[in-house]
Amino acid sequence: MSRLKVIQNGEEKILEFTGSVLLREILTRNGYFVPQPCGGKGKCGKCRVTVNGKEERSCSYVLTGDATVLLPDREVIFSVTGGDESGKRTKNVCLCLDIGTTTLALALVSLDEKCIIRTLTAPNPQRTFGADVISRIEYCTKNGVRELQAVLLQRIGEMVGQLLDRFSLDGVERMYVAGNTTMLHLLFGADCTALGVSPYTPAFLESRRADLGIPGVGEVISLPGISAFVGADIVAGIHYVGAPAKDGCRLLLDLGTNAEIALFDGKKILCTSAAAGPCFEGANISCGMSAGEGAVCACSISGGYTVIGGGTAKGICATGLIDVIADGLRREWIDDTGCLDDDTLPVCHGLSLTKQDIREFQLAKAAIRGAIECLLHRAGIGFADVEGFYVAGGFSAGINAKNAAFAGLFPKELAGKFYGINNASLLGTVKFACAGDTPALPDAEYVDLAADTRFAELFVKYMAF
Repeated sequence: MSRLKVIQNGEEKILEFTGSVLLREILTRNGYFVPQPCGGKGKCGKCRVTVNGKEERSCSYVLTGDATVLLPDREVIFSVTGGDESGKRTKNVCLCLDIGTTTLALALVSLDEKCIIRTLTAPNPQRTFGADVISRIEYCTKNGVRELQAVLLQRIGEMVGQLLDRFSLDGVERMYVAGNTTMLHLLFGADCTALGVSPYTPAFLESRRADLGIPGVGEVISLPGISAFVGADIVAGIHYVGAPAKDGCRLLLDLGTNAEIALFDGKKILCTSAAAGPCFEGANISCGMSAGEGAVCACSISGGYTVIGGGTAKGICATGLIDVIADGLRREWIDDTGCLDDDTLPVCHGLSLTKQDIREFQLAKAAIRGAIECLLHRAGIGFADVEGFYVAGGFSAGINAKNAAFAGLFPKELAGKFYGINNASLLGTVKFACAGDTPALPDAEYVDLAADTRFAELFVKYMAF
């Protein structure tokens, strides 16, 4: 029997194993999270830890005997849900959960007062298996869904326990859940392999109800989705934003690894998705990170920058990335093609963006900008017909709309109609729960951009700044 001493945040724990074992596997099985945006393929190098005093990649390091591993401090994500919290427990309560690809957000909800009592957020532990849904689907194709389901249920159980203990509750009868289609498949342990190959057929889209064995939770109820790439998170977001004025329409963009976009007029939803990649989660950016302590979250053309937590800058998150690129364009350090005057683009002391980082942003913004215009064209409307442009995502309220438009993330015509609404998926799920709605599939049409020649043309066009 061999022993692995794990040290994190000054705490030590001994894990025992026999034979040889991959470091990533033993850490994951025991609840330790090590970022592996590339899904353990050995490409990103962000899973480095210190083993016996030497830096190693946890995705490929094999333990064969006693060892000591030093892990980075536990990650704390500063994800703002955007909902007011009463902090006051009432008699009738439920739980609402948003399963994001990067972040989990759980709310204890008062059904009497129809408001959020308290919210918890935590990193999605499935990121150990890849930063995006495709990486996780690939892992499930090779290894099955149980491992990803298990780590997710474990983390959800921990979060539920924290909320119940804080408010002296034994449990709740129901937990309402939203998330993209892949996340809900993984939650319920459904086979998601068909979501990774054409024609991308989900095992289910309708609302599901089940007892998943989460301590303190009776029935888990999911909201319905629309397609393989437009899930219950968008349905919840539309429900939260609400119907536009008569003859108007609203545009919702859920900005993440898979950017989901919906145009709705109160009667029908026209929707699509664009593969933006994990650029906005920091995964494919050399100094990228989630919106946690030490992340540069805002920059100005004067050279000033803001760091979450106020300490030393460790990396850059999505809002900071947008600002830095807009700043580089204004200073003409980045040309129209995305090329840099120098080898790198400075962020702040010790941090800079590379040419490849700029390229990753170009790929993401070209997909999103092109998808928005395709959707409006399909609906036969222009920018002036959009009553409001709602952008969801854990960092959306921190986006500088002028900088985002200047960098080409969305049309400048929509910048003045911009509303950052944070976690619309969670807030819409709370609204469902408080209204006592029975989730049902909405009247929606999905636009497949892969079959749209106009999108291909726009994508190439908007690769340029």
